Amino acid sequence: MWEDIFILFGAAILCGFLVKRYHRPIVTNEWSIAVFATDGVARDSRFIQRIPSPNLRASDVTDAAAELVADPFLVMDQDRYYLFFEVYNKITEKGEIAVAISDDRLNWRYDKLVLVEKFHLSYPQVFKWQEEYYMLPETIESGKVQLYKAKIFPYEWEPVSQLLDRPLADPSLFHYQDKWWMYAGTPGNLHLFSSPMLESGWVEHPQSPLITNDDRVTRPGGRIVVYGDDIYRYAQSGIPYYGKSVSAFRVTLLNDTEYEEVEEALVLEGTGGTSDWQRDGMHHIDQIRLSDQEWLVTVDGHRGIVRHYLRWKWDRWTTRLQWRNAHKRGSSGGETLNR
Repeated sequence: MWEDIFILFGAAILCGFLVKRYHRPIVTNEWSIAVFATDGVARDSRFIQRIPSPNLRASDVTDAAAELVADPFLVMDQDRYYLFFEVYNKITEKGEIAVAISDDRLNWRYDKLVLVEKFHLSYPQVFKWQEEYYMLPETIESGKVQLYKAKIFPYEWEPVSQLLDRPLADPSLFHYQDKWWMYAGTPGNLHLFSSPMLESGWVEHPQSPLITNDDRVTRPGGRIVVYGDDIYRYAQSGIPYYGKSVSAFRVTLLNDTEYEEVEEALVLEGTGGTSDWQRDGMHHIDQIRLSDQEWLVTVDGHRGIVRHYLRWKWDRWTTRLQWRNAHKRGSSGGETLNR
């Protein structure tokens, strides 16, 4: 009798745990990317009103089971436009880098994954230096800042230099007054580094960390813009939650020993609109100058989707099973995947 009571009691505890653990809603974030033209650099709150519908969603990705697309960076090469961005892969459960292509800046075609590592990748800042293309993604899970160089642009990349031997979030490079500079984040802190050369010689600025214990203004939120005598940096806010908004800062003093900046404006934030693709927040901006009066801009944004936990887990499991079976068919001479 007592054995039956203990068994029933244990079963009740187990059932209670399972119900509490799995019978609950969760919020997943649906991230998308938009590309559009403006007449100037993003530095005031009017910029928020210019954002159109997204050009790229997770559903556009064809060679990975994408949960989201984010952290876009633009490059123009020989009248063709390239958009590099993070794809979060449901199968590998990590970020991977992909590229989309456009000939008119309006219509974007997803192409393929171009960089996959054993660790999470995001924030793929691509730039040209001395006729070569480089990529500086976030490689924080590897414990270092790793620079890549294009073997065949835009599809093949190889590591060429370890810039720093420490885990840093969203490293952001720019060239100013014959020197390379890099912002990067640690939790609540903004760091600044410099070097006379791109691939080596990086040291931390004597005033770094420039800001401490502030999740609102310390994590980089996009490419640094050097426009005339002005330098603009962008910071993504983690208050009250990750991916809330982006603010612009103008650097007023920068040299080997000194640093000063002023906050200009909030330039990106969620709309709060029920059906808007960026309803709940935005956390990234990139801009390239096309002419004196025209800039090409890309941003990301998200909205939270409430889902039942068990259904979310079921979707993850069935997705993995489908992709595993597709790989098996491809390896046996059937359907192949473009990876």
